[in-house]
Amino acid sequence: MTSHYFPDADEPALQPFTQSFVRLMFAHAAFERRVSDLMGIITDVTGFGERPENQWKADARPRRMKKLINKYRPDGLPETDRIVACLKRSVPFCHTRNLLAHGSWWEFVADAITVRSGIARKGKDQHQVFAWADIQCAAMSLDELEVELSKLQSAIEARLPSDRPIAARGSVRAHWFRLTAVIRRQ
Repeated sequence: MTSHYFPDADEPALQPFTQSFVRLMFAHAAFERRVSDLMGIITDVTGFGERPENQWKADARPRRMKKLINKYRPDGLPETDRIVACLKRSVPFCHTRNLLAHGSWWEFVADAITVRSGIARKGKDQHQVFAWADIQCAAMSLDELEVELSKLQSAIEARLPSDRPIAARGSVRAHWFRLTAVIRRQ
């Protein structure tokens, strides 16, 4: 097997990796958007999750989300444990995404790419090897977790007072669906 060091992005054998990476980036962006929207629903503050101080690291997110729910919903939410569990399951996929996005793709051998982290962490190897299926799996997992959070968010939104402003009741996409439903009824 031939090793390619610092492979060219146009290397034909690298295409499954780059396609899976793009899928992962889209899935991660959708997941992050969902977390942000969910934070806005929990706090009743539009754009709460978009503020820099509220964009938490993946490792801290489950604990901080639980604290956020306790602070803004003192009576609790029945979905709290499922939200926290979903965020915990997302951590390794977010780490994979971060390494692939910020690490150096430096060695390519037939069906695996070695990525080097730019940060040396005690007790962790700076080099990780990924098959394209590993990247694809991370993307699909983030997609599934985003759907799970979406369902939990919908359950919370269904209990909101109907007089609550639409902009504070969900994502832009949800707002668009409500708006177009109103227009179709007219």
